[in-house]
Amino acid sequence: MKNFTTMIVSMMKSESLYASQGGPIILSQIENEYENVEAAFHEKGASYVRWAAKMAVDLQTGVPWVMCKQSDAPDPVINTCNGMKCGETFKGPNSPNKPSLWTENWTSFLQIYGGETYIRSAEDIAYHVILFIARNNGSYINYYMYHGGTNFGRTGSAYVITSYYDQAPLDEYGNILVFHFHIYRLDK
Repeated sequence: MKNFTTMIVSMMKSESLYASQGGPIILSQIENEYENVEAAFHEKGASYVRWAAKMAVDLQTGVPWVMCKQSDAPDPVINTCNGMKCGETFKGPNSPNKPSLWTENWTSFLQIYGGETYIRSAEDIAYHVILFIARNNGSYINYYMYHGGTNFGRTGSAYVITSYYDQAPLDEYGNILVFHFHIYRLDK
């Protein structure tokens, strides 16, 4: 992991892609939802989180690093929220010097073969964005995902279709998905 991460960071640095170099990359992520499995590794789980954070920070990208859904992300790595209702579920940054970030505002959810398609309404998305900003002083919200895709080789897994996030605003082929939403008024 260290070799791979170092290689990617070196490639980004060589192209001056980090904001600290005048480029467009403003944030880097070193782990994603590891907290979901961390306890299974007992003391090695927490040790890994500390190691990954230190390894990433030591690469000196000049931009912040995040760990998504990782409430024990060590300073200066920022713990962030992923999900549909971070205004309700996110307990906030684990340190007063960190901002509130919502790295995956899910507009839909992966589709299970034979299952019903799930699409969040614009009203629900807007409500939870406002709630996140109001309750957590949220400063960054990323919508997940904007463009769907197809698994490599059109492969799937048990019960999972070959398309990924096929209910994104742009489907796996780049077609615009049109949904009819009601206008949401905040004063009602």
